[in-house]
Amino acid sequence: MSLQEVLETRQRHLSDSEFRSLTVEGLRKEILTVIESEGDEDSPIALSHEWEKVCSLYMQCWCHNNVPYNLFSNPSTGGIGLIRRHSLSVCRELDEFEQLVHGMPVVNGGFSSLTSVWVDNMIDSEILHGILKCTRSISRHLGKAALAVFYEGLRWPSSVTFQHILCCFLRILDTGYDFSVLKRSNSHVGLDSVRGKEHAYHNNQRKFALGILLSLQDLRDKAGGWDRVLDVIEKYLSSLIPQRFSLDNESATKGTLYNVNTVLLVQSTAQVAEIQFEAARDLLLLLGHLVKIKGQVSIEPANILRIQLQLIPRFQDIAVKYFLLHWMCTISAEAPPVEDFSSQLSLLHVGDGRKQNRAWEGRLGTGDLTLAGILLFGYPTTSVDHALLCLGTLQSPYTLLSNVRKFVSWIFWGENVGQLPKLSSRAIALSSILLQHGQYGVLEKFFITVDEHSKQSRLLSSMESVDGEWHALLHLLGFCLLARARLGLEEKLKDKHIGEAIRCFFRAASGEKAGHALQELSFQMGLQHSGPSSAAAWKLHYFEWVMQIFDQHNLSAGARQFALAALEQVDEACGMIDCLPDDSSVEHASNVKGRLWANVFKFSMDLDQYREAYCAIISNPDEESKFICLRRFIIVICERKATQILCDRELPFVGLLEKVERELVWKAECSDITAKPNPYKLLYAFYMYRQNWRRAADYIYRYTARLKEEGVLKVHLQLSFTLQERLQGLTAAINALHLVDPAYAWIDFRQESSVRLDWHSPSKRARTFMEGNSVVPIQKESAKQYQPIDIEQLENEYVLTSAHLQLAVANVKHSSLGGDILPSDLVVLLVQSNLYEMAFTVIFKFWRDSSLKRELEKVVQIMAQKCCTSKSSSSLMKESPENVLLIPSSAREDQTDVDILCGTNFQTVQHTNSKTAWHVLQLYLEKYKGLHSRLPVVAAETLLCTDPQIELPLWLVDMFKGARKATAWGMAGQVSDPAALFRLYIEYGRFSDATHLLLEYLEAWASLRPADIIKRKKMSAVWFPYTSVERLYGLLSEMRNSGQMIDQCDKLQKLLHCAMLRHLKQMKVDSDDVKSSSL
Repeated sequence: MSLQEVLETRQRHLSDSEFRSLTVEGLRKEILTVIESEGDEDSPIALSHEWEKVCSLYMQCWCHNNVPYNLFSNPSTGGIGLIRRHSLSVCRELDEFEQLVHGMPVVNGGFSSLTSVWVDNMIDSEILHGILKCTRSISRHLGKAALAVFYEGLRWPSSVTFQHILCCFLRILDTGYDFSVLKRSNSHVGLDSVRGKEHAYHNNQRKFALGILLSLQDLRDKAGGWDRVLDVIEKYLSSLIPQRFSLDNESATKGTLYNVNTVLLVQSTAQVAEIQFEAARDLLLLLGHLVKIKGQVSIEPANILRIQLQLIPRFQDIAVKYFLLHWMCTISAEAPPVEDFSSQLSLLHVGDGRKQNRAWEGRLGTGDLTLAGILLFGYPTTSVDHALLCLGTLQSPYTLLSNVRKFVSWIFWGENVGQLPKLSSRAIALSSILLQHGQYGVLEKFFITVDEHSKQSRLLSSMESVDGEWHALLHLLGFCLLARARLGLEEKLKDKHIGEAIRCFFRAASGEKAGHALQELSFQMGLQHSGPSSAAAWKLHYFEWVMQIFDQHNLSAGARQFALAALEQVDEACGMIDCLPDDSSVEHASNVKGRLWANVFKFSMDLDQYREAYCAIISNPDEESKFICLRRFIIVICERKATQILCDRELPFVGLLEKVERELVWKAECSDITAKPNPYKLLYAFYMYRQNWRRAADYIYRYTARLKEEGVLKVHLQLSFTLQERLQGLTAAINALHLVDPAYAWIDFRQESSVRLDWHSPSKRARTFMEGNSVVPIQKESAKQYQPIDIEQLENEYVLTSAHLQLAVANVKHSSLGGDILPSDLVVLLVQSNLYEMAFTVIFKFWRDSSLKRELEKVVQIMAQKCCTSKSSSSLMKESPENVLLIPSSAREDQTDVDILCGTNFQTVQHTNSKTAWHVLQLYLEKYKGLHSRLPVVAAETLLCTDPQIELPLWLVDMFKGARKATAWGMAGQVSDPAALFRLYIEYGRFSDATHLLLEYLEAWASLRPADIIKRKKMSAVWFPYTSVERLYGLLSEMRNSGQMIDQCDKLQKLLHCAMLRHLKQMKVDSDDVKSSSL
């Protein structure tokens, strides 16, 4: 409540439910937020002032909320307490040692004399009082703040060691504080103020030094020498060790309720532990100071050695133990992690103990329950003590003090009979209880403190060589660090904890007695080893166990290190196994190595360390395991799109190339064709990097073949995408074969007629399928048909695929598009889709000689037919002043220019398409008429066949005339000559056009220049289609006789008759001239 008021005063408003739901860590964050928001984070002095304000405000609120109201007592037990406003205080009886430390007089009754407990006579009692007087003088001189630093230094041993703190305090006792630091850090205070404080402190330091010196000399004189003083100090040290209470394990009762008596027991234990710690600390400082001023007090070297080697280590050990006891009684228990298995197991309703635990399990992490409260759950008590603790009434002061002594005795001694256990031994036993409740964070600090203290003890007594408790301690510390690392720490702290945990586990495995010490933890930590008892076998088992722990927590980096460490022990451990009789239950070295290398491979893959994973594969002596790892290697790099490592030739795959190929091929055939990265492309790149061009071409062509086979069946695949992929694959195959010697530039394509699996589950396809009651392989040798394919065939397929792709891009709908279409049908489809270039490419690729000319004629026919558009388009073209093409005879004569300009959108499109069609026809006739001279005839014949009255475009007529005017040679020429056009006009009833064409050439022949007349008179110099002319004349006569167009026929007949008479007369004259000239 007081803390809640402090937060509200600092504008941190929390409701009662929110405040009660905060854990200890949550409260710590709230307090830090309040202080950092008010003070300057970069100024330590400003932060210290904020801390001072917050603490002062908290004390004010606490005093206001805990005003004493009345005393109460329990007549039956003698318990006395104080009722406050929001709390309750209970009085307890002081222990004899507490009375002695506080300097209280001798108590008559109830307890014996205070001093007679430790000393035998009055002189020793006076010496003890003198010693305690010196310790109190040291405490007053250092002050409470300095001694608090001493306590905090023990809490954070990783920042500053206990020995360093002790040396600093002894230096302060000897020379005083260094005020130069104070001057630098308090420059804003003022130099005069600092000098005044320095002068006053120097006076106090001189008084202290002189007073302590005189007190020590008086002790020496009173005792008659330092030997007796040290004996009294040693007796005093013995009194600090709690008395051991024996308890029968069979009659002991464990587990208590969470009630007021257990809370009082923990708080009383904390007070007793604090007094004992301060006493040990003060004696430690006194002994250290005595060594410092040994010359001034005339202490012998033998006594100096006794102090340094016997008393100081023992006092230090006692101080650390009482510090840890006080720390466990005051530090709040952590809330167990949600995913922690032990905490989830404890929540199960198993047995009757659940009802007893339910009262305090919910208090974990709330600040009400401390570590000592958890230890009470494993504290063995007699049935009488257990009943008293479980009572709902207050205990008597004597009973409370007796329970405190027994609890402290159990913490120090445990359940062992004999000498006092070492700190590390009891730390291991107590931590086993705390680990069951997920107290990893606090145990981490606990183990670090014990480990730092154990280091000093080992330096003095070689503890590491005596027993293996140090190894067990490091093992537990590593386990706590590992548990902390997986509980959502920041990335930087997580990596630090993982590194520390790895070092602890490796240190724990070192030493001769590590195996025996760690096996004693097997019932708690899951360690079990029933194999050979050699050190190497134990390390192998231990490293595998730690590897599994790291693997369970998804910490692959640490797991990989321990897998490699286990591999180093295999030869030695399994060498001894081989010497034993045959035992099928014992693994041999190759199997163990195979399993461990497989784990190294797995962890390397988890860390994306593919080269290390490859090294693990080739180092694996187990062929089956190696093959499984290789398969997994290929699968994972494909899933992670890290296939570049397969193709960059950094991994040689010595001896594994065939297996890699086999796995990639199997993956390619059993994967969806649209898988990314595509296994076929991976195989292509794999062999291209290894300069095996033929294999690369083979696999990329398989890809195109599967696309062709499956692309049509897969509805979700876009046809254009499939065709584009096929085109790229064919290009790659052609390029690869061009790198091969032409004699070997072909591939063996295997056509599979086997049954394929369901396309809806292609990512993981079985190697076999069921047919009836038998298992039939997917790829049967009898179903394979090998067909050699060379570059020319690939180029042909490339051309066809390109044509299909252009049709798909043009959104042409055809049932066989993307599949098998005859080249002739494909050409027709291309021309109809206005894809002329692709159509002619297909023609020139697949036909030669006369067949090529026939295909060209078909294409020209289709192109000419497309030029004959609808009537609306024809009428539009007739009236347009820009149109110089043809005018169909069926055009409406009465259509005006307004109608054309106001034509519909459809007419505009038809007009554009028509102009484009005529332009395309002209373009390709001019381009290919040299290859096939009959193409203009085919075009004109198609146009006239479609519309006999159509007016041929001028450029097409010019192609028949040879792009020149009529000459003296008449109408002779190539296949597409004027005579051919003349015959076409006659054939399709264009008599007027035929007559005018003939007259044009006859007039040109008759009106030659004088210089050309001599050429005309040569033998066979002129040719006209006289037979066709005669036919034309006859057709005109028939039309006139039938009564059709009589006037026009008469007119054309007269023109034709007159022209032919003149022509024949001129021919007669030319013939006579030739005869006379020959004579």
